[in-house]
Amino acid sequence: MYKKKPILSFLIFFVVFCSGNTESENIVSAVPNETEEKNNETEIANNEISSLEGGPTSHKEDIDSIIQEFPQGLVSFLSKDERDCLFENANIFAIRQMELDLMEGRKISEENINYFKLCNIPPPPEPTGMNQEAQGKQPGVSPPPGNKGPINQSTPLSSIHLSYLGSIRSMENSLGNIADPSIVETFDGSIRVYFKNGNEPQANINGYDNLIHSAISTDGGRTWEVEEGVRVPLNSPIEALVIDGKIVAWGWELAMSGDFLVRYESSDGINFQKVDIPVFYQSDCKDTNGNSTGPLGDPSITKLNDGSWIFHAQELVSPLGDFKRRGCIATSEDGMSWVSQADRMYGGNEEDVTTNPAIKLNSSGMVEWIWPTTNFMVYRQGTDSFNWSEPEYLPNGGDPDLLDLKNGKKLLAFGNFNPRRGGALIFTERIETNYKITVVDTGPTQIPTKKWLVEGANPADIKVVNLCLDLDLSTAQGATVVINEKDGQLEVIATDSNEMFSSPSCVYILVGPKQVMG
Repeated sequence: MYKKKPILSFLIFFVVFCSGNTESENIVSAVPNETEEKNNETEIANNEISSLEGGPTSHKEDIDSIIQEFPQGLVSFLSKDERDCLFENANIFAIRQMELDLMEGRKISEENINYFKLCNIPPPPEPTGMNQEAQGKQPGVSPPPGNKGPINQSTPLSSIHLSYLGSIRSMENSLGNIADPSIVETFDGSIRVYFKNGNEPQANINGYDNLIHSAISTDGGRTWEVEEGVRVPLNSPIEALVIDGKIVAWGWELAMSGDFLVRYESSDGINFQKVDIPVFYQSDCKDTNGNSTGPLGDPSITKLNDGSWIFHAQELVSPLGDFKRRGCIATSEDGMSWVSQADRMYGGNEEDVTTNPAIKLNSSGMVEWIWPTTNFMVYRQGTDSFNWSEPEYLPNGGDPDLLDLKNGKKLLAFGNFNPRRGGALIFTERIETNYKITVVDTGPTQIPTKKWLVEGANPADIKVVNLCLDLDLSTAQGATVVINEKDGQLEVIATDSNEMFSSPSCVYILVGPKQVMG
C-alpha cells in the first residue's frame, strides 16, 4: 500500500520551518495563499518558470523530470535555491531513489540524507508511526491524534460541518505572508481577527513586517476590511481573548537572554499597552528530566471551569531531533503567572507535534481541543483539560482558533498555505447538516489529486476551490473537476496540473448553499 505520511510530514515540517512563527522570519504556521487578478497570476507563474531556466546552477530538465514523475514528492515542495543545491550535489538517480523510498515508506540512506545537510534542508522524517500505547501512558494527557491519522482508504468527516464564510489572503492590501488568526467579538458585535504579517521568501512576497495586524468584519466573517497600522509590536503570533471588557493578548517577546511570555491589553481592540506579569521564559518549559524545550510556537490559552488557566504551545525545534517536537503545557491560577507542567508534556519520540493546537472553553462549559495534523484538523472535547472524547475529523488547516458569538453562532478560523503565493486566513461557521462527506486517499497520482465522496447532494451543489488562490478549479487553467454518481453518492475528483498551484493542500470541496467544506 502506498504510504503517504512521510512525504506529507516532510511538507508540513517544511512549510512550518519556512514560514515564520515565534522567531522573526523563521517559523509561521501551517498554511497557504494568494489572490490577485488572474492575469497577474499568469504573469507571476511565467516569471517563476523563466527563473528556473538557464544559469550555471540550474537543472531545470532534471527537476522537471522528477516533479513530473513524483508530483507530490519532496522536490516539488522545495524552493528554487534548495532544488538547485540538491541537484548540484546529488545526481538524478540518487534523488529518484529518495523519492521512491519516501513513497514506499522506506528509510532514506545516510548517504542521501547528507545531501540535505549540505544544502541546509530539513531532512525527511523516518517512516515511524505513533506508538498509541506508549503515548497513552503519559500522565495527565490523552493520546494526541498525531500525524498518522485514520487514513487507510477513506475518512468520514465530522458531523460538525464547517460552513465557509470568507477569506483574507496574502498579497492583498499590501500584506505579506499572513497566518495565525486569533478572533474576538467586539463590543458592537463585529468580529476582529489579529494575525501575523510574516515573511515567506519562497513565495517572493513583499509587504511583511513580522508584526501583528488586524482586520474587521461587520457581516459575521464573510467580508473583511484590513485595518491600518500595527496592533501589537510582537514578532510572534498572539492569542487574543476578551476578559473583563478588555482585549487581552499573549505572545512571545524575543530577547537575547531568552524569549519570554508577555501580555498586552486594550480597551478598544486597536491600541494595546504592555502590562507587567511575572516572567515566564520559553526555557522554563521543561520535561520530566528537567531539560528545557526548544523555542515555542504561539500559545493557545483559555480559562477552565475551575477558574484556572492553561496554555498549550508547540515546540518549534526540538533538541531531541527533527520531527520529534513536543507540546508544552503550562497552567496559571490568575492568567498572569505561569508554571510549566512537565508531566503533561506530550509528543517527542513517540509523536511529532506538527503545528499549533487550539484549546478553548466554549459557551456551554466544554473544553474544546483542535489539533491540526497532516491531513485533518482533529477535534475533541471534554469537561477538563485531561480527558477527551473520541476524535472527530475536520478538513485540513493550521493554527485554528475557536470563537462562540453572543448570538449563538460558533466560528472557527484557521490558516492554509500555498508555497508559491503565501497564506490565507479562512473563516467558517460550525453547523450541522444532512450531508455526509468522506475524504478519500487517492494514493500516488501523476498530477496532484483530491477526492471526496458526498451523500445527500446533487452535482449542481458541488464546487471545488483553491481558497489560497481564490480559484474555482472547474474553470481554472490546468485543473479539472469530475463528478460521478455511484451507489447513491457523488464521487468528486479534482486534479491540478498547473505548477503555479504546486500543492492541493489548499483545495477544498464546498457543498450546497451553506458551502460546507470538505
